[in-house]
Amino acid sequence: MSKKKKIDETDQSQTLPIAMLVVAVLGVLLTITIELSHQYPWIMELCGGGQSGCADVASTPFAKIPIPGTTKSMSVAYLGLLAYVFFVFFQVYFPRLTLPMVSAMMGAELYFMWVMASILGIFCMFCLIQFTLVVILFLLTMAWGWKRKDHILPGGVWGNVLVVALAFAIPMAPVMMKKAAPVATGEYLTYAGDPNSKVRVEIFSDFQCPYCKKVEPEVEKLMKNHPEILIVFRDYIIPSHGLSPYAVSFANGVALVHGREEFLRIRKEMFENQTKLRDYLAAHKDMVEFTPELRTKIEKKVDMDLKVAHGLNVYSTPTMVIYRDGKVAQVIQAGDVAYEKIARFIKL
Repeated sequence: MSKKKKIDETDQSQTLPIAMLVVAVLGVLLTITIELSHQYPWIMELCGGGQSGCADVASTPFAKIPIPGTTKSMSVAYLGLLAYVFFVFFQVYFPRLTLPMVSAMMGAELYFMWVMASILGIFCMFCLIQFTLVVILFLLTMAWGWKRKDHILPGGVWGNVLVVALAFAIPMAPVMMKKAAPVATGEYLTYAGDPNSKVRVEIFSDFQCPYCKKVEPEVEKLMKNHPEILIVFRDYIIPSHGLSPYAVSFANGVALVHGREEFLRIRKEMFENQTKLRDYLAAHKDMVEFTPELRTKIEKKVDMDLKVAHGLNVYSTPTMVIYRDGKVAQVIQAGDVAYEKIARFIKL
């Protein structure tokens, strides 16, 4: 074999690994940009700003990964950065692990695309670029590993297809299997809108919470502009609010005794009279006779709401939880509860 031919073959053998490393470096830069966009609004402007799909997706529970054994979580962008770093490390020092690594990355990216398409109904430009980079990296690595004989997985290069499937299915399974909490309809008429809607907004509030009162105009807009969705009012009593337990019992008693429309009217009036809530309740106490049976029903409903709140890690009011097809799409805390933000998540 001539010297020139050997040099050509060497150049060709290095083309794919170099291309793989270049794409991985681009991925590192992109994940760093994504993470910094959460801290610096001017970077988020590259994706469209605070009203963009990037900002919306970044604010959902899917943008963070819980750290086992702790109450903390890790940004998905950090996880992506680590994945690229490990990819480069494996490519340089343990090439047998390179293809399984990128296969796991491919499966994870498919999962996040599924989340955006099936649950959120919102797409992030940064995420789409990230997905494109991982697809390119996966294809390059598959081509690089096609003729290799030292595959660590049985089945050669095709064994990595199983890794892709597992990396997609493992995070997807708990989302699919987790059943939505029961809706407070039926005898508990603390809701507005269509009980059969695939979009539902659950509002956790306390009648003495000043922030809850501030967001009531947003709730009114939601009920007025979107009668086609289901809005469920759940009670979360703040322990320091001494009047709240009676206020919650009264509101639920009105719903059980007088029906849903009367509950909605009373609920609105109670927030409007928040600063003089004691006087309001005293003036309307004759509306509800608290029989033992009624008290039992109210306690059951309030306990159910508290259980749902803790299951969603809701420990403050107001909190809005948006479901699509029975799956949590967004959790919006007090400072962010604005109609414009909610409306972007409730497209049917």
